[in-house]
Amino acid sequence: MRTWKWGFTCILVLLMFLTACETSGGGSTSEGTQTAGTSSGEAAGSGEKVLKVRFYDDPAGFDPANIFRIENENIAFNIFSGLTTYDSKTGAIIPDLAESWENSDNQTWKFQLRKGVKWQKGYGEFTSADVLYSYHRILDPVTASPYAAEFNNVESFEAPDPHTFVVKLKKPDGNFLHQVANYHQGQIVKKEAVEEFGDKIRWNPVGTGPYAVEKIDPTSEIVLVRHEEYYKGPAPISKLIFSIMKDDATATIALQNGEIDLLMRTNREENLDTLEKAGFKMNRVDNYAVSLKVFNLEHPILSNPKVRQAWAHAVDFQAIAEGVTPNLQMGAANLMPEWMEGYSKNVPIYEYNPEKAKQLLQEAGYANGFKVKNLATSATGVTDQMQLEQEYLKAVGIQLEFELVDTPTFNQKRNRGEFETATRLLPAVNPDMILFSFLHPDNISPKGLNGARYNNPEVTGKLEAVRAEVDPGKRKVLYEEIQKIAMTELPYLPTFGGNVFWPSKQNIDGVVINKLAQVNFYDVDIK
Repeated sequence: MRTWKWGFTCILVLLMFLTACETSGGGSTSEGTQTAGTSSGEAAGSGEKVLKVRFYDDPAGFDPANIFRIENENIAFNIFSGLTTYDSKTGAIIPDLAESWENSDNQTWKFQLRKGVKWQKGYGEFTSADVLYSYHRILDPVTASPYAAEFNNVESFEAPDPHTFVVKLKKPDGNFLHQVANYHQGQIVKKEAVEEFGDKIRWNPVGTGPYAVEKIDPTSEIVLVRHEEYYKGPAPISKLIFSIMKDDATATIALQNGEIDLLMRTNREENLDTLEKAGFKMNRVDNYAVSLKVFNLEHPILSNPKVRQAWAHAVDFQAIAEGVTPNLQMGAANLMPEWMEGYSKNVPIYEYNPEKAKQLLQEAGYANGFKVKNLATSATGVTDQMQLEQEYLKAVGIQLEFELVDTPTFNQKRNRGEFETATRLLPAVNPDMILFSFLHPDNISPKGLNGARYNNPEVTGKLEAVRAEVDPGKRKVLYEEIQKIAMTELPYLPTFGGNVFWPSKQNIDGVVINKLAQVNFYDVDIK
């Protein structure tokens, strides 16, 4: 069986390689290009440092209440601040707009806010009223934020004075500091700016972070300028120009030609090889998050757990990763990455076994197979990995078709749960964010990220119990029980763990990709 599997995989990979060679026209990317350069990074005659960065998809706006996708979150991370944020290297929670906090029972959190923090673009000084407005805006049904459920455990928000903010929870939560970090619902917005720009606020974000928006052209570039009054002091680089380049090969050539200094992600193995051999700096983070196959449990066929388990046995995701993207991906066996608190190896494992898959399909009443669609974005098209998954499923009788739509439509349909199957990757540091987002009924689409519409009262009870539990040993047991049930019922199938590369010129320093796949540009400099 193993021999057949490898032969099957190798043939498919070879066919795709040959096809890629034919369609590419065999053009060399090295001819006429430079090796890892060290351009000055200065605007002509100004002495100011300018960093040019590749942005890899259509921007979808930067309102924290409704933001999606890592590339947009990277921009927002540098515009906004939270009460807390993450250390880029360790992922530990550190102070941001809150310089300290008190908590004696994991239920009442009292934050002391920094004084003298300035909003970008002359909106005045930051106070606790801004925090109060931002969090109430997330909870307002009119905002329709998919992150509102992150505050479901909140009893009240209070701003007793301009530099004190108090949160009272319904139940203790030892991980609450993640909810107010510089990410999604935790990012603080300015009421006056939101009211001024109305439904255009996503293109006119105003924060207290190290960089402010100068220009957004959704068809070509995003320009950020240094926030001179940032509370830590001005950043080393005065201007960030994000050029929209969807095609990885084009972006690779642009880096080689010196048109850009830094690639925000590249997802092609051949481009990584080219840039590494040319001496570019290969900034990376490994296994930062897990990609999931999302099954719509309201689909009459996919609602059967044996069908979902058959899917898991039918596809060898590890072999696909090794054959197509050995530097970028690896097979995954759990909803959470291994480095995360609460991760457990003691869960059901679905080894590659097509005969077992056929048996499960027969038991489910689909011995002759079935057709099903997978929602995907036309920005990436049908990738090699998707084609291989399609071939693996075809071998057991499942005919997988792809529904390709533009990225904004993809985001809308996926958020509304309008698909049969889709994919989802949620970078997170806090295990509760992953488990609550995908498994708690409060987050069922379109209210949240539970696109499978999973609702198991036993799991819900354990999710709420683990959040309230302060004993580390008991938390570990509860996390493991949740993972066991989720990996047995399989509303979400883990497919790949992901590595992220941001290649750059050698003279670009301080590019540290955190576990949210974000870079804090305040720490980046041009030497």
